[in-house]
Amino acid sequence: MKVRIWATRLAVVAFGLVLFAAHPAHVAASPITDLSSKPNPSPACSTVDFTATVYGIFPPPLGGVIFFDGTTELGAKALGPDFDGTFLGVPVPTNHSSATISTALGAGTHIITFTYLATEVGSGLSDPLVQHVTAAVSTTNVTSSVDPSVFGQPVTWSADVSSGCSGSVAGTVQFRTDGVDVGGPQPVDGAGHASFAPSGLSAGLHPVQAVFTSSDPNVLGSTGTLFQGLVLPGQLVTPAVTTTTLASSNNPSEFGASVTFTATTTVDAPGSGTPSGTVQFQDNGANVGSPQAVGGGSQTTFVTTSLPVGNHSISAFYSSDSVNFKDSSTTLTQVVDKARTTLTYDGDTTADFHDPANLSARLTRTDNGAPIAGKTVNLAMAAETCAQVTDSNGEAVCSITPAEAAGPFTASATFSGDGSYLATTTSQPFTVTREETTTLYTGPTVIAQGNPVTLSGRLLEDGTSPIVGRTLTLTIGLGAGGQSCLTAPTDASGNAACTVPNVTVGQGPQPVVAAFAGDPYYLPSADAKSVIIFAFPSRGLFVLGDQTISGSPASVTFWGAQWAKQNILSGGGATSSFKGFADHTSSTPPACGGTWTTSPGNSSSPVGTVPAYMGTAVSSSIMKNGSVISGNIISIVVVITSPGYGPNAGHPGTGTIIATYC
Repeated sequence: MKVRIWATRLAVVAFGLVLFAAHPAHVAASPITDLSSKPNPSPACSTVDFTATVYGIFPPPLGGVIFFDGTTELGAKALGPDFDGTFLGVPVPTNHSSATISTALGAGTHIITFTYLATEVGSGLSDPLVQHVTAAVSTTNVTSSVDPSVFGQPVTWSADVSSGCSGSVAGTVQFRTDGVDVGGPQPVDGAGHASFAPSGLSAGLHPVQAVFTSSDPNVLGSTGTLFQGLVLPGQLVTPAVTTTTLASSNNPSEFGASVTFTATTTVDAPGSGTPSGTVQFQDNGANVGSPQAVGGGSQTTFVTTSLPVGNHSISAFYSSDSVNFKDSSTTLTQVVDKARTTLTYDGDTTADFHDPANLSARLTRTDNGAPIAGKTVNLAMAAETCAQVTDSNGEAVCSITPAEAAGPFTASATFSGDGSYLATTTSQPFTVTREETTTLYTGPTVIAQGNPVTLSGRLLEDGTSPIVGRTLTLTIGLGAGGQSCLTAPTDASGNAACTVPNVTVGQGPQPVVAAFAGDPYYLPSADAKSVIIFAFPSRGLFVLGDQTISGSPASVTFWGAQWAKQNILSGGGATSSFKGFADHTSSTPPACGGTWTTSPGNSSSPVGTVPAYMGTAVSSSIMKNGSVISGNIISIVVVITSPGYGPNAGHPGTGTIIATYC
């Protein structure tokens, strides 16, 4: 910068030498300087004249000056002599010279100085001049696209901003209404224009302002006000006109039919929005129901099923609860005729013999399917009949119990009609089916071969109720080897029994079946269980100790030299001379609660072979009296005998207990 300043100084000095070559200046070593401006203060974007004056002796000082705004160079000017009037028509020079520069400054405070460059001796820096520059004034003008407007009508506010500065203004405009900012600041375009479209202005007069905030420090902000018709300050919004229409869902309708009257309130253009408030319906001038709030879709409804036959003048009066909408009303004529009816059978179409069945039918209006309550409907199926009054759903339901044998029948429903409704009837095929049964085998599950056995069963309806007077077939075993008997008719508890005189089916697990063959009223059923068939020895009886069999041992010894050690009795130890076989029993076949006797040692002569599934006595007490050993029979168990048995005590008999006979 110093190089540029000195280059400028040399140029100015050279220019001053050219002007005053014939009159060299004489100035003091420290010249007197003066700096002035016009105007001061000055507005931004306008020109200010700065004049530098240098005082010396005659002739006036020569040279040039450089003007500075702070440290910023504004320009260089050559000094020119100042004159003070004329003498004999010749200008009279003074002892000072001056130079003026014109420039525009930005808003703010500026420190202006100049540097004097002399041609001979002397140069200097002027005292500073404080130049005040004020920002330019702006003007904001506000207009509305529609004023006055109707509630809901689109409106756009425009702000046009101008200032004394050349070029466009820069900044934003904040619109305000009712003293509150609306929306955000809107940018001002290159033409000084900003706009905003308000929404939701209620009916009434709304003061509107546009506050311009300048982003240019040389331009001041400003505020504009909207005047409606150049008289009223603000945006005038008038209430929107509404139109109410009325529609019937069913016209003409039948007596008792549900009729929905729908009132629709809309806003007439150019207004918009959703009306709020209530609608009062009237029938022939009398209010019906309470005022209904206008819904979100501008609709209200009135539903009735009680209009009598005839013509009805139905009106809808809309009352706004807002200053934004005006009231409106409308009327229509509703015609009501007599009603038709439809009866639909919807009850059971099949039932088991002796099971309850529901006969039901629904009485409805033919025109709209609405239920008819409080009417008597007669229902029938074969010989069974019942009557019921329809409920709120138009449903009549009553119960019958078919007493007929299985087969096809007809269910019917009849409504006889009354003064307000026509009669109607309907029917539906109905099938009576055989009742389900449950047959249970209730007889013994451990059966002695070669002896009579009484088998028993039970016949139930639906698994719970006894069936009386039916016979059962009870069978042991399968195929040709099976044995059956036919019971007498079941008793009041559904029980029946019969006896197989001599059980001949094979030993071991065998099936037993209790079966009911069915009849025109009941379905067949059967129950199968597994029983154990066993046999007693061809004579006599083998014995086990009662304590030995407790705890379900894996194996028991019913015969052998060590029987007394291997069998424990709760009534005390047995004599060692008892080997496990009793050759006499108190009954044939042996029975629980009976007794047995035998001789000591091998003198009892046990049987040569044992059954595969053998009935074996359980004793709790064994005594010896002389040559007789005796014991009790507290239980009889079935033992699957193991190989190795022999009638000699040296060939023990062993096996496994699988069942208890008694």
